[in-house]
Amino acid sequence: MPGSDLKRMPIGLDLAGVNLAEGLRAAVATGIVLLINIWIGSPTLTLAAFAANLTCFCDTGGPVRSRVPALLAFTFLGAALWSLLGLAHHAGWPLLIFCSGLVVFCNSMARVWGVRAQAVGNVLTVVLALAVDRPLHWGEALALFGAFLAGGAWAILLTIGIWRIHPNRQAARMVATAWRLLADLAGDLGALVAAGETDAAKWEAHARGHRRAVRDALEECGNLLLSAARSPGPVAPDGARNLLGLKAAEQIFGALIALSDVLEASPDPDVRAVGLRVVRRLRPALVLLGQEVEGVSDRVEAALERMAKDGAEAPALSGIVGVLIDRLRLAFGLKREQGKSDFVPPGQAQPSRATLWLQQLRGNLTWESAILRHATRAAVLTMAAVTVTLVWWSPYVHWLTITVALTMQPYFAATWQRALERVGGTVLGAAIGGGLAFIPPTPVNHAALLIPLCVLGFSVRQVSYGAYIACLTPLTVLLFEVAEPGHAEWVIAAWRIFYTITGGVAAVLACMVMWPSWEPDRTEGELRSALKAHAGYARAAFDFMSGQGDASGLDDARRKAGVASNNLEASLSRALQEPRGRRSGRIESLLAADAALRRLGGGFVALRYDPTARDGVEQETWRSWGEWIPATLDALAESGARPDRMPEAPPKSTLARLGRALELLSDLVAQLSASEGFSGQPPETVAAPDAAKR
Repeated sequence: MPGSDLKRMPIGLDLAGVNLAEGLRAAVATGIVLLINIWIGSPTLTLAAFAANLTCFCDTGGPVRSRVPALLAFTFLGAALWSLLGLAHHAGWPLLIFCSGLVVFCNSMARVWGVRAQAVGNVLTVVLALAVDRPLHWGEALALFGAFLAGGAWAILLTIGIWRIHPNRQAARMVATAWRLLADLAGDLGALVAAGETDAAKWEAHARGHRRAVRDALEECGNLLLSAARSPGPVAPDGARNLLGLKAAEQIFGALIALSDVLEASPDPDVRAVGLRVVRRLRPALVLLGQEVEGVSDRVEAALERMAKDGAEAPALSGIVGVLIDRLRLAFGLKREQGKSDFVPPGQAQPSRATLWLQQLRGNLTWESAILRHATRAAVLTMAAVTVTLVWWSPYVHWLTITVALTMQPYFAATWQRALERVGGTVLGAAIGGGLAFIPPTPVNHAALLIPLCVLGFSVRQVSYGAYIACLTPLTVLLFEVAEPGHAEWVIAAWRIFYTITGGVAAVLACMVMWPSWEPDRTEGELRSALKAHAGYARAAFDFMSGQGDASGLDDARRKAGVASNNLEASLSRALQEPRGRRSGRIESLLAADAALRRLGGGFVALRYDPTARDGVEQETWRSWGEWIPATLDALAESGARPDRMPEAPPKSTLARLGRALELLSDLVAQLSASEGFSGQPPETVAAPDAAKR
C-alpha cells in the first residue's frame, strides 16, 4: 500500500511474507536431484533439477486443485518450448526470432487471467531465453523434453504430497489478516476521536491509509475462497466458516466506515465520548479474532454487553453499534466452531471458468487495452534482444532477454519500479554470489550450498521483489556454475549485473517511447468508473432506506464502490511515480476527488445505520435526494457536467453532508474538464495487479 498520502513508492519489506515451507520445497526439488547426480554425473539429471527449480518458480500457492493444472501446463509447455525452439535454430534466424516474439506476446497476454497465469507466462519466457541460446539435434531435443517433464513432475509431486498448501488453512490466515487490519483501523479511529481531531485532512488520511488495505485484503481472501468453492466436491466445513467469517468482516468494515463518518461530523462531545468507548472495546475484540488460535474467552460476551450499553447512550450510534455487536457475535461463534466437523456448509454456485476466461481475453483484444499494448511492446523488444543473443552470443547473454521481458510492465510507473528493484537486488545478490568463488567448486559443495540458497531465495518471494532478486541471484550464479562448469563466480556475477542494467534501461526506454500508458490519463478513466460505481451504491442505499431494496444488494453495491475507489487510488499511486510536469495540477485535483468520493461513500454507509437520517425530512424531499445524487454522479462520470441545484435538507443532517461532498466533487471534476477534457472514455482494460511480486 502506498500510504495515506499515496506518495511512497510501493517498495518495502513485508516480513510476514516469509514462507519457509516454500523454500524447503524448492530446495528438496532441486537439491536431491543434484545430490544424486554427484554419483551419476549425467547432464540430463542437471537439466531435470533445473526444470524442477523453474516449476517451483511458477507456483503461486493457493488451492491445490487450481495449482496443479497450472504446474502441469507449465511443465509440458516448458519442455515442448525448449525442445522446439532448439530445433528451430536449423530453420534459420528469421523464423526463430519471429517465434520468440510470438511466444512472448502470448506469455504477456496470459496476465489477463490473473497472477497464476502471469507467473506461468513469466517463467515460460525464461525458458524461451534459454532455449534460443543454443541449437539442438533431434536426439538432444528428445532427451531434454523427457528430462524437463521428469523434473517438473518431481516438483509437482512434492507440491501435492509433502509440501501441500491447504487452501482453507491459507484462507483462514487471510481472514485473520483482515481482522487485524480492521483492528488497526479501529485503533487509528480511536486515536483521532481521543485527540478531538476536527481537521478534515487528518480524517481523509485516516480513510485513505486504512480502507484500501482492508478492502484489498477482503477481496483477495474472497477470490481465494471462491476458487476453493468452485473446485469439485463439497465445500469443507472450514471453508464454509471462512466464507461466513469473511462476510462478517465485510459488514463490520462497513459499520466502521459509518462510525467514522458520524464521529467526524458530530459536534456533540457526548456522541464522540460514546464512540470512543465503543471503539476502545471493539479493537481488542478484533485483535482476538485476528489471532490464529481456536476458541475464544467466555469474557467476550460480557464485553459485547458493555458495548451495547454504550451504544444505547447515543441514539445516533445505536444502529451502527447494533450491527457491530451482531457481526462480532457471529464471528466469535464461528471461531468457537473451529476444528469441528459437523458445521453445515452453505451451497455454492459453480460458474463456467471457460466462459470467464474467454470474456477476459476478448475484453483485452483491443488497442485500448494496456495489456495488449504491453504484450506487443514486450514481443518487439524481446525479438530485438533475441537478435542480439544470436549475433553476439555468449554464455551469459540470455540474461538480457530475461531482464527485458520480465522488467517490462503494462505501465511506465510499474516498469520503473521493477527496474529499480531488479537492478538493485541483482547488484546486491551478485556481490554475495561473487563471494562463492572462495569456496572450492566441487559437486558436494555445490549441492550443500544449493539447499540453503534455495530455501532463502524462495522463502522471501512475498517479502519484496528487490529482496527476492537479491536472494535469488546467488542461487542463479551457483546454478550457472553447475550447468556450465569452468566459469568463475565473480565473472558470472559481473555479467549478470551488466545484462540486468542494460535490460532494465532498455525496458524503461521502451515503455516511454513505444505505445506508452501514462497513468494520469488512465486515472481519469478510473475516476469515471468510481463515479459510476458510487452512483449504483447511492441508488442501492436509497432503495434500501425506502424499503425497496435488500441488504445483500446494498452490500454488493458498497463492495463494488470500494473496489472502484481502490483501483482509483492504485492508479493515483502509479501516477505519482511518473514525471508529472504540467500534469501536477491534474493529479492534485484527482487526489482531492478521490478524498471526496471516500467521504461520499462513508456518508452512504452512515445513511444506512443512522436511525435519525429521515427525521424532519419529508417524503418528497427524500425522494428528490434519492434521484438527485445518483443522477449527478452518472452525469459527472459521463460528461463532467455540473449537477442541478441541490435539494433542500436539514443543515446538519447526513443528507446535507452528502450534498456538500457531492458539490465539492462536481467542482473538482469541472476543473479536470476545463483543463484537459474529461473525455468520457472508459479506463483501459487491466488484469490482476502486480502486487503479488511473482
